[in-house]
Amino acid sequence: MNWKPQDWIEHAAFGVGRVSESRGDRLDIDFINSGAKTILLTTELKRANPPSSDFKFTHDKRKPGSSGVTRRKQLAAGTPKTSTALTQPL
Repeated sequence: MNWKPQDWIEHAAFGVGRVSESRGDRLDIDFINSGAKTILLTTELKRANPPSSDFKFTHDKRKPGSSGVTRRKQLAAGTPKTSTALTQPL
């Protein structure tokens, strides 16, 4: 099936969720009770109805002060990870 952002789905283990992004062979889904997950498109999913017409997720996906760029997008863009490890010159 061709899923797109804002589609509501039902997963056997994670329950009802809303597609947030479709990335090639993967879907990013915000599940009501299980949180955000990335699953393969080959996973068996059923179309679902939203819990209510005005449903809003209670959690804010961004941390306060965040620029809105997700870690996944940073990595995809090639932004290097920051390291907390200290190094000493040899």
